[in-house]
Amino acid sequence: MSIKIEDGKGQGYSVGVNSENRILTESVSASVEHHTNHHEKQAYNVYFEQSPTANDDCIFYMVNNSSDADICIEGIWLDISAACDVYFKINDKGTRGSATALTPANLNGGSGHTADGTFEKGADLESGTLSGGTEFQRFSVRAAISTTSYNFEQDLILPKNSTMTIYCSASTATVKGTVIFNFHSKEQG
Repeated sequence: MSIKIEDGKGQGYSVGVNSENRILTESVSASVEHHTNHHEKQAYNVYFEQSPTANDDCIFYMVNNSSDADICIEGIWLDISAACDVYFKINDKGTRGSATALTPANLNGGSGHTADGTFEKGADLESGTLSGGTEFQRFSVRAAISTTSYNFEQDLILPKNSTMTIYCSASTATVKGTVIFNFHSKEQG
């Protein structure tokens, strides 16, 4: 008994098979990031520029406030003015001291969506009660670097109420950064 595979639009087309029993297809593929930006209109960049007050101060904070989708952080662009370590933590919790709100840019010019989260910079954000996160990435620079892209190979997933923070080890450094992220629901695959 054979099963006929037909098109999904009711046009009466059936799938072709070659002599090796392989389905003949012509397909279009797109990255998940492109799909999320083009179809969901939920891809963002958030820029910050900050010098810490003292060594090992938290200079950037973000939390996912969406109950419908996870934040998927793809990576970051960094420009650093002096030798230091820039390191990242997941799930710091608490209030931030002297925070300045940031507004992420939607990367789809036709979208009216805004990022559902809290995004902040500051010279000493952990001067509130912020603490308890787990360090997951560290970039050590021996001298000033021009803008360089760093990819999070596994991507960083922030479900609702999860946070990512960025720290700088040297008060003499200024860190300019662009965090690259999108909102991705489990239904998107």
